[in-house]
Amino acid sequence: MKNVLFISVTKYDLEKDVHLRKKFEGLARGIKSYVLARGKMTFGKKLWGAEFYLLPRNVFFWPSAFCLSFWLCLFKRIDVIVAQSPLMEGFVGVILKKILGKELIIEMHGDWEVKKSIAFLAPFSFRNADKIRGVAQYLIDKAEKIAPDKPYFIFPTFTDLDDFLTESDIKFNNFVLLVGRNDPVKGVKYLVEAFDKIKQEFLDFKLVLAGEGLPDGKLSLIEVRERMRDCYCLIVPSLSEGLPRVILEAMALGKPVIASNVGGIPDLVKDGQTGFLFEVGNVEQLAEKLRTLLRNKNIAVEMGRRGRELVQNKFSNEKYTDNYLRMINYPQG
Repeated sequence: MKNVLFISVTKYDLEKDVHLRKKFEGLARGIKSYVLARGKMTFGKKLWGAEFYLLPRNVFFWPSAFCLSFWLCLFKRIDVIVAQSPLMEGFVGVILKKILGKELIIEMHGDWEVKKSIAFLAPFSFRNADKIRGVAQYLIDKAEKIAPDKPYFIFPTFTDLDDFLTESDIKFNNFVLLVGRNDPVKGVKYLVEAFDKIKQEFLDFKLVLAGEGLPDGKLSLIEVRERMRDCYCLIVPSLSEGLPRVILEAMALGKPVIASNVGGIPDLVKDGQTGFLFEVGNVEQLAEKLRTLLRNKNIAVEMGRRGRELVQNKFSNEKYTDNYLRMINYPQG
């Protein structure tokens, strides 16, 4: 069984993030996990078959993270380092690899180029990686242009879909749902404009905008599941995305999704099959897709059925674990 060190700037809350248990208990079937990330100061706490080393985020985070990573590699006999982005995590991973000779996996969970001040680190990370993983095909395509001769793996971020897939009381009530935050990149204004164009045709439908800074407010995971279970469809009008968790959740609940044709979204939303895609920022297209779906409940139900089937077959918790362990154990060279 290999010892694997995960290096990340993700903020962990070991008391509240219940999905972490399922993720690391699954991985514990084949590896011993050591996790270095952000959070309430934690040094070596053993949970779910893993050990957690969490540091507060401040100006000393990266110097501390490098020293702690170096110590872990030596004293915990780490076999594999997983850098959960090609930026600072990747840079630290490459330095550790060169000094200690460890295997290095670089992951891509989103478009690294948006972080312009440190995007130059990504090519350095890719070229020195032993394996590269992306959560969506467009990320793989970009990385392959930089480092074409690496083993590549594609599968999504862990999303605990068990409770979504086992939900049976699914309704198609008369409201259209967006779950996100009030950020221009989420494209909320385009959905509002599109819904305004059609609302006189569908007076019995309403628009629900849920999330931080939005009219319906931030929701807990249980509340998200309840809203999705009851909505007619989910809308994701983002200007930029990796592989949105909300799409997987909505599809697991048998709901069609109308989304921007951007980033990793086309990996999930198959136009005309599990939902509809529209050109980024195109209000007229979004309004027309909404109009088509709201007029045809049979189409909505069938798209939702196909989406749920896709999630069951490709994106279950068990599938994630199998994919991850296969990547870890894939032979070098």
